[in-house]
Amino acid sequence: MAVAPTPDYERLASSVADADAAALVHVGDRRDPDFSYCSGNLGSDRRSAFVLTADEALLCLPGAVADRAESAFPGDDIRSFDPERRHPGQTAADALAERGVEGTVLTPPTIGHDAALYVERAGYELASTHAVARARERKTDAELARVERAQSIAGTGIERARAVLGAATVDGDWLVRDGEKLTAERLRREIDAAMANAGGDPARNTRVGVDGPPTDCSLQDADAVPLRPAATITVAVAPREPAGYHGRLARTLVVDGDGGWERRANVAVRNSREAALAELAEGAGTASASVRGEIVAELGAYGFDAGPESEVVLDELGGGVGLERREAPRLSSGGELPAGTALAIRPGLSDPERGHVELADIAVVREGDVELLGDCSTSMAVKK
Repeated sequence: MAVAPTPDYERLASSVADADAAALVHVGDRRDPDFSYCSGNLGSDRRSAFVLTADEALLCLPGAVADRAESAFPGDDIRSFDPERRHPGQTAADALAERGVEGTVLTPPTIGHDAALYVERAGYELASTHAVARARERKTDAELARVERAQSIAGTGIERARAVLGAATVDGDWLVRDGEKLTAERLRREIDAAMANAGGDPARNTRVGVDGPPTDCSLQDADAVPLRPAATITVAVAPREPAGYHGRLARTLVVDGDGGWERRANVAVRNSREAALAELAEGAGTASASVRGEIVAELGAYGFDAGPESEVVLDELGGGVGLERREAPRLSSGGELPAGTALAIRPGLSDPERGHVELADIAVVREGDVELLGDCSTSMAVKK
């Protein structure tokens, strides 16, 4: 069983001290990844408050939730409050005053305006900080174990897609399963069911694309996007495991392809992934922009137009994964990658007249090396 992730309160406290501030306050719910991180994933559907001083990490939760969370909170103390009578921002301000906190208080940019007003009215000057987002970039071993679990669930989804496509038959211009046209939406449902059975939450992140980038087919009519033989069918998943950490995996599959453009594109994409991993071989300290540069250069080496004007190479080639399926650091950011980064590598090519091919995997950047999570095949073949 994976160990529960613990926030790096020491690093957050150092960020507070470096900013010459007295405390950090955040108000949010469990859908806010910054708040989920601060609370150790103990947030509520109702907004709650988190207060960090030099000496203490305090979580303020609605009464019923506070009772259940008391033994699980990785910080120092939990306070309960009545959300019908008291705003969580007011509760946070009271906690600061009781502890004799004076001076500037840091808040993440996602804190609500109303919550910030309560803290300001209590006499504190607020300053926005990205300290929580930066702390989330460098994941602990417990967090990385969660990401690895989510990536395993993602692999289950991709393998289900291979099996469903492999069992389909060709009827004229369409793929057929159980006597009906196989659509992108039907395929999505099969993938999501497999990931749910494996203990994950698909999190409404499953995308299927036909000869183009993967899209949210659940927003379309179930029969709107029938699947065709020889089409590039791209499946992208980013499920959550029970603690809220995401995986991220994408594969392009083809049923009865002719081995033309898509085959060459897949070779280029696979080799660009290997080039990215080679660039990351020395681990922490690798420049994110150099990883992106290696991907683009390798795709160009196979004769694809890698210029930004062509739009053949995918714009988003990777970035951090954790409590969000897309988070910092970005491959386009230009900074160095710290140890503990769970980095999605997503090389891909898209041609409106020929198809779309992409791979997405997660690599963990460590001190001195890099580790690719999972062993999902990069083949375009389905399971016959």
